[in-house]
Amino acid sequence: MRKIWIAGAVAALAAAVLVSGAAYAVNTYVVDIASGGPGNKAGSAAKPLPVFLNFGYEVGDSENLRPSVINQYFIAAEGIKYFPKARPTCTFSQADESPAYNSKCKAAKVGKGTIKNAFGAADNRNAKAPCDVKLTLLNISNGPKVTKKRGGMAIRIDTGPPDCPLEIHGSLAAPIYDVKIQGIPTSELRFKVPDSLVHPAPGVDNSVIDVVSKVLRVTGKVKVHGKKLKVGFASAVGRKGPKRTVRVTFVDETNHRFTAFTTFPK
Repeated sequence: MRKIWIAGAVAALAAAVLVSGAAYAVNTYVVDIASGGPGNKAGSAAKPLPVFLNFGYEVGDSENLRPSVINQYFIAAEGIKYFPKARPTCTFSQADESPAYNSKCKAAKVGKGTIKNAFGAADNRNAKAPCDVKLTLLNISNGPKVTKKRGGMAIRIDTGPPDCPLEIHGSLAAPIYDVKIQGIPTSELRFKVPDSLVHPAPGVDNSVIDVVSKVLRVTGKVKVHGKKLKVGFASAVGRKGPKRTVRVTFVDETNHRFTAFTTFPK
């Protein structure tokens, strides 16, 4: 895989677990991030700094098998807050249209990227048929668990032959939540992948193995502490030290959770 960011990594559970004398493969996780710029400024709550954010992660397997299915994700970068009211929105239903999202969503685009998948029979994790998809992030005004107060993104997925044997067009909702990392106010995306994507056919598992995404540096004006300011959809509002902590929590179908961390800049 061609890296497009400076690699930073945390690998989870790198060794096989022995149960009743047999070795069982386990997922491994790597989180990579290049930058949230421009520059290395911290930003502040009083004056949020518009930024872009390059972000990605990889899911592997300790025995080089197809990874177990992950169906929930929690993603946050310390001191990076989203201001959805600064940008145009479209509805989740408009973002979810097929074969192409509604034209009203064009102005609501806030990011892009790619996802590499591997799929195969659930009982044969040696099978790793590829399915590569294009990712588009859209600023939405409603959707599953998307509130008017915090907003959310539609993670739009599009693919078909020759990149993938399946024709897939649609979105999943990723609500924005207010959290803190290192005591710094932060926005966290939380989303669940529908069964139709993790199990595209009976007896078939689809595993995400590599994600590359970019939240664009797009701006608008909103009220911040009573003052109307120019902010980015993604803006830096501070950080504890010289680097930002990034965390991603992966949840598999057995509800096992693992949180991986990295920092930037490198």
